[in-house]
Amino acid sequence: MKKTLSLLLLVIITGTTFAQDGPREKRGDENRKERREDFRKEFADLSPAQIATLQTKKMALELDLTEAQQKDVLSLNTELATSRKAQMETMKAKKESGEKPTSDERYAMMNKRLDEQLAVQTKMKKILNEDQYKMWKRNQHKKGGKKPMGRKEGMHARK
Repeated sequence: MKKTLSLLLLVIITGTTFAQDGPREKRGDENRKERREDFRKEFADLSPAQIATLQTKKMALELDLTEAQQKDVLSLNTELATSRKAQMETMKAKKESGEKPTSDERYAMMNKRLDEQLAVQTKMKKILNEDQYKMWKRNQHKKGGKKPMGRKEGMHARK
């Protein structure tokens, strides 16, 4: 009787384990894509100044910025939002015309984006104090879905 009950319990546990959805990474990617689409729809109608204001207020709440820091961050966010909006319009026009970038153009775009990220990072380092900068940097990694270098991944570490 105990053996039959143990075997039945083992079959039920095994069955429910395999009945789960696919790998968590795939489900996370789908959710991330949905959130990204929601974000785009939400911010599509806003002007660059409105987007910059919202981002600055969110940063002020997260990082406890002073008035002077808020002004500096607002000007930086306005500059970034304006360039991002213009870039999105040109990409949208190219996509509608069916024009695809060449590998050299993709390389140039990626290189330009990385240069802009480095410039923003140095500007933020000048605006924020050390603790605020660390928190901002941590939030940037969360936003991009990347983990800061040097962190262990716990159970999923390289084997």
